Amino acid sequence: MDHQIREDRKPQGRKRLTAERAAYFQLVQQGYSNKEACRIVGINPRTG
Repeated sequence: MDHQIREDRKPQGRKRLTAERAAYFQLVQQGYSNKEACRIVGINPRTG
């Protein structure tokens, strides 16, 4: 069986953090609760 790799395919790997997620993690490190950090950044607390 011969396999070929598509050349237009992007490399797989970890996705970069969005600016919102990065801000969220900074707030949590500073002592904010999950709920507070999500409210400040504007992201869903279930996914934050």
